[in-house]
Amino acid sequence: MAVAGIWVAAGVAAALLLPQHIPNGVRIPFFFAACLELGCFVPLGWERVRSALIGRFPPKRLAMGLVVSGLLPFLVYTLGAGVFTWQAAGTLAALCLAICLWYVLLPAGRMRDLGFLTLVAVVTLSGMFKDIYPDAAPKLQAEFLGRILWIRLGIAASLLLRQLPGTGFGWWPSLREWRCGALGFAALFPVLFVLGWWLQFFGLRELARPWHEVAAIALGTFFGIFWVVALSEEFFLRGLLQQWLVDWLGSFVWGIAATSLLSGALHLPFREFPNWKFALLATVAHAGYGWVFHRAGGIRAAMVTHALVVTAWRVFLV
Repeated sequence: MAVAGIWVAAGVAAALLLPQHIPNGVRIPFFFAACLELGCFVPLGWERVRSALIGRFPPKRLAMGLVVSGLLPFLVYTLGAGVFTWQAAGTLAALCLAICLWYVLLPAGRMRDLGFLTLVAVVTLSGMFKDIYPDAAPKLQAEFLGRILWIRLGIAASLLLRQLPGTGFGWWPSLREWRCGALGFAALFPVLFVLGWWLQFFGLRELARPWHEVAAIALGTFFGIFWVVALSEEFFLRGLLQQWLVDWLGSFVWGIAATSLLSGALHLPFREFPNWKFALLATVAHAGYGWVFHRAGGIRAAMVTHALVVTAWRVFLV
């Protein structure tokens, strides 16, 4: 039932979100590749599925299964759309092997964990998925498949192979997490608004659309951010990095501070480098997300706060 829902959602997205000029010879392979990717990703949100995989398969076999699952959507898209190259396939295979075998082959320790996060960050910021997943039609943005793949494999390696506890990874928050995330937004956003206004980073957007259109845009923006940007940033920065730094530094305050500074630094390339204003705002915002994560005991409440902040910014500020 869940898989059928995924395919329906992917079909609707392919029909509504992809530019209408894209021919079916490109649209269809992209659609099936997206369905495969989502079909591999969504079950990771269920703890019973993760427990079953860990109990049934030894780590090496599980890692190699993840590698294969990473290559299949790429092959469906590139072969179907006629943009396959051996160089891209070899690069993607090397990336999949690196992230999936990291926790299988390397000895345990802090350097292994830091190296894993460094690998995730470097590949994410490199922009290499534009070359691995070339657009078979103008404005297709096929690199999105690669970005989702990289998030999925990073989460899978952390939860299935590293078996990291305490992340609270899942697709839908509990009522308590919704409330905690909303309260976090109510406390954090006024601080960000005053700081951003003082920095002259944004102004108020003039809303010319009817209220129901603004509400629909806000809702779509929220869930788009919630399940992609907020999910990935909160998992790797809060679920992994903040937990580790709090433990290594022996201090909750210093752990959040260090994580927030590193998170802010990752936002320096936004629009132009170095974007100090945005980095400062991101540092303050991520400190708030870190506090919500700590209070709620998992990333889903922090994802709510994160998605609400970005939605308010994109819809009401300019």
